[in-house]
Amino acid sequence: MLNRFMTKKLTLACCFVCTALLTIFVNTVMADTQTRAVTVAPDAEKRSSIHTVDGYANLSEDMTLKETRSMAFANAKRQAVEMAQTYIQSKTKVENFELKLDEVNASAEGAVTILEQKDFGIEKNTRYHVWIKAEVEYSLKPGAQTTTPDGALDPGAPLTVKVWTSKKKYNKGDQIEIYLQGNRDFYARIVDITSDGNIIQLLPNDYRTVNRFKGGKLYKIPDQAQGDHFVLNVAPPYGQDQIVVYASEAPLGQIEAKPLGQGLSVVSGDRKSLAAKTRGIAVSGTGPKMEAGADFYEATWTLSTTP
Repeated sequence: MLNRFMTKKLTLACCFVCTALLTIFVNTVMADTQTRAVTVAPDAEKRSSIHTVDGYANLSEDMTLKETRSMAFANAKRQAVEMAQTYIQSKTKVENFELKLDEVNASAEGAVTILEQKDFGIEKNTRYHVWIKAEVEYSLKPGAQTTTPDGALDPGAPLTVKVWTSKKKYNKGDQIEIYLQGNRDFYARIVDITSDGNIIQLLPNDYRTVNRFKGGKLYKIPDQAQGDHFVLNVAPPYGQDQIVVYASEAPLGQIEAKPLGQGLSVVSGDRKSLAAKTRGIAVSGTGPKMEAGADFYEATWTLSTTP
């Protein structure tokens, strides 16, 4: 009787120890994953801000209508660069950033990508009027602080969304889990560009429709607990996959996609058209006389698969 009692106590003690060890292990893994978000570096990233601008050029006998129109667009692009400088400084506490151009010039070529444009033509017989939605690219200078003193992602830094997997190389049958974490609240689209060129949208999907994410929170893809109905097992075709996140503080533009099954979809078109349509966001101001704008961030994580 005593032996049976002692055996029962020993069994309960073992169960308690195992449970405690499992809890410690899970917490350690999650802590390691959280830490990885700070230290992980994307294979490619693009930082930008998006603005809507009206451009004007006065009519002159010394210029043709075509030249006047070009001047109006140059005026709009120059304003976009100036707006980007003001906007980034007002939205973040990071000063170590630089635009693609060291200074604002008349054409702003190379610094500005026109996403949309409207040509209103001559107004009041005095000036030419155009409108653009422009993306102004910038980068952080070496040494720019994007983490807080305690090592977390800094919500005061420019929008940054880390995407990564636990390793860079996978073999046939391995299961891939993708992790996602941003420094502040953001909207996002996450896709897998497969080795054969297909673009699979992972989030949002038919069962996990979330496209708004909390800053500082760690997300996993796939995650059955959050509604995902798929797993990512390594299978042919093998090669390199690119996990791409498109993120902004404003809702992203709509895209065309076809159902693939398990709640996933295949994006129509190529990566260039996907990037352009995703940037079709509604830009708005945040106060009186505040320049309209929105942060945008694109990051790529590359992994390889083998038989």
